Amino acid sequence: MKLLVVDDNEDVISSLKGVFEEYEVIGADSIKNAKKIIDLDVDSIDVAVIDMKLGEEDGIELLKYIKNKLPSIECIMISGYSTIEKAVLSIKLGAFDFVEKPISYQKIKVVINNALEHKRFSTLLKKEMEKYKIIGNSPSIKKLNEIIEKASQIDFPVLITGESGVGKEHVANLIHLKSKRGKNEMVKLNCAAIPENLFESELFGHEKGAFTGANMMKKGKIELASESTLFMDEIGDLPLSQQAKLLRVLEDREVTRVGGEHKIKVDFRLICATNQNLKEAVEAGKFREDLFYRISVLVISIPPLRERKEDIAILADYFLKQACIENGTIMKTIRPEVIKAICELPLKGNIRELKNLVQRLFAFSEDSEIKLSDLEHATSYGYKNNQENLFQKTMKLGEAKRLLEKKYIETQLLLHNNNISKTALDIGVLPNNLLRKIKELGIVQ
Repeated sequence: MKLLVVDDNEDVISSLKGVFEEYEVIGADSIKNAKKIIDLDVDSIDVAVIDMKLGEEDGIELLKYIKNKLPSIECIMISGYSTIEKAVLSIKLGAFDFVEKPISYQKIKVVINNALEHKRFSTLLKKEMEKYKIIGNSPSIKKLNEIIEKASQIDFPVLITGESGVGKEHVANLIHLKSKRGKNEMVKLNCAAIPENLFESELFGHEKGAFTGANMMKKGKIELASESTLFMDEIGDLPLSQQAKLLRVLEDREVTRVGGEHKIKVDFRLICATNQNLKEAVEAGKFREDLFYRISVLVISIPPLRERKEDIAILADYFLKQACIENGTIMKTIRPEVIKAICELPLKGNIRELKNLVQRLFAFSEDSEIKLSDLEHATSYGYKNNQENLFQKTMKLGEAKRLLEKKYIETQLLLHNNNISKTALDIGVLPNNLLRKIKELGIVQ
């Protein structure tokens, strides 16, 4: 860790070098010298301790310079002369903390360690946000990113709508991470994956002995999400029996565990997602109207991939780079005609389907450039004439079975690096039988 101390008093710099023996402490006696050090060592300074009064210079000017050029450096301001107004201004400009002189070295050590911890957390948070970033240059994606920024700054419930595979959970993660609750882990609940008889316990928790099998107390998802965000995926599948109870929790901000008597205060933000039309569900009596309005204060609609085809090339390139990095191979590229062919696919699974397709292309391609022949090999789509899907062609059943079997075995061999024994073990056949089938189907290894 590197610590930059900017003070025109050499004793202060020497003292901090003695206090922080475990860090590399660099001293500067003026703003000019500090800027030189920062510019030369741009990537490795973690914390800057800056005196407010550096002779005739104002430490605030250095703070502005650092926060404008290198906002990742945590700045701690120190002074024996500054007013409260100056201290408040420095915090508003991005200083981590303000410490009065004469310096308590025990206190400043705590402050600097806290600043380093904050920097580590900020770095991890940035990496998490990078993982969930929304990729694309289409107008709809630019608008989506603007809405995400706005939604993250307020604490109202959000309803995210869109087809399967468009990235609803990614959007929920981004809103959470960018919000004031982002320091805590988001709690997730897939409403479509919970049996109705277990829903109440899953959502609200239960006390020990509340029902047969309740051998210990269990906190529900709502209680676990206190001071964080609860993401309820497939909210349209929430049983009617639980909808009124969820509405009550949203209004009262209290939960009572199953079998319990005490109300527990909860402070959580709710983000829901669905690929259903909830307005139609309300009209059909399958979803409560009052709950619908309660969870949809902010509605974010994510467009399907077919409505923003200009993003397909960017997404495909991103997924291919990911695959190359994860597998430690040289970077590959996709030829323009392959991108054009992919754009003509229905891609009903949206981004999820595109990512899966690119990963298969990576697996099938032996060269640094992905060609149309790789695309033909990697999918069940034929890129001749009208690019018909195998299942849309009419042929003898025996021929269709043979083609499907051949495609499946070719894919499995590729995924297992042509290891016959491992492939046979994983697909549940004997190695000799697999070899016979490879020869019978004319599969080239």
